[in-house]
Amino acid sequence: MGPGFCLDGRQLREPAAGFQRLAVKALVLLCLFLASCATSTNARVDLSEGSWGKLSEMSHAPGRPVQGDTCFLESLTSPARLQNISPAGRSIVKSEIQIPDDPAVTKYLGFYKGEGRLTFIDGLERSWLHLPIMAKILGANGVPAELVYVVLVESSFKTGATAAGGAAGYWQLLGSTARSMGLRVDRWVDERMDPIKSTEAAAKYLKLLYDRYNSWPLALAAYNAGDAPVQNAIRNCRTTDFWTISKKGSLPSITRAYVPKILAAIKIARDLERHEFEAPRYLPVFEYDSTYVQSPLKLQQVAKWVDASVAQLKLLNPSLKQDRLPPDQGFALRLPPGAKRKFLLAYEAHINN
Repeated sequence: MGPGFCLDGRQLREPAAGFQRLAVKALVLLCLFLASCATSTNARVDLSEGSWGKLSEMSHAPGRPVQGDTCFLESLTSPARLQNISPAGRSIVKSEIQIPDDPAVTKYLGFYKGEGRLTFIDGLERSWLHLPIMAKILGANGVPAELVYVVLVESSFKTGATAAGGAAGYWQLLGSTARSMGLRVDRWVDERMDPIKSTEAAAKYLKLLYDRYNSWPLALAAYNAGDAPVQNAIRNCRTTDFWTISKKGSLPSITRAYVPKILAAIKIARDLERHEFEAPRYLPVFEYDSTYVQSPLKLQQVAKWVDASVAQLKLLNPSLKQDRLPPDQGFALRLPPGAKRKFLLAYEAHINN
């Protein structure tokens, strides 16, 4: 009982002492229980912030899935604080991206709010699911979180976006660039289509370009045009200022437009409502279970085991190019939340038959 509970001293002697001992024991058990809950919660938070649901590439017993981690990816911004803040996250307040009052930026601000408005809105609506985790991955790799809007310009946040030159995925990486950044791109798997893995690769690439040029506009120019045109432009113009180089026409026209497009998108995202775009009240959560599998299972079979649809599994595993797991290497299979136990039981029975 609480401190305000009182009894006459003549009524309580031994019974009171016994009751107090019992209360102390109950209090100790309650404290232990709460401590246990806190430990569990902290472990869950650490997992979501540190692993991104990506399993380590350690080797496992052939044919048997390992107990993969559950991934619960929370938005960077609490729903109550979404107003007047970029949906890419709170870290953007101290952005390294400087946006000048340049006519080219102003031009694309007008374009996004006018002729390109519907396309911009479509990209924003597709972005909400993946934007928080992408921004967090960029920040963890030393890249300004606001550069997540490169994806808006490159692919409009379309998973399977492709270009005539061979670039593909959210970040429109070339196959050679993607492989050099550690992604798997072959006939079975194309990790450029995976929102998490492709962002990890793009973050490494953008940081590499920034370290080379010490300028985010030039890094973006090189991301679009490649190294050689940017280096030639710097040498010909004798300056490392992107805007000076751009005005002299020393870069390809598509690149001279590319950088202002991204900066204009960032400027709008910093205050969507001021620019007459609607910000979401809540950012959704990307949630899944995963387990490492070294067997070429068909997605139809997996879907039956876990009571899911093939479409749902393909949405969680966009890097799979076919409706089955690759036969030559293991694969970190993502499953709907809570489905891992069903899968493991069914898979165990499958390999034992």
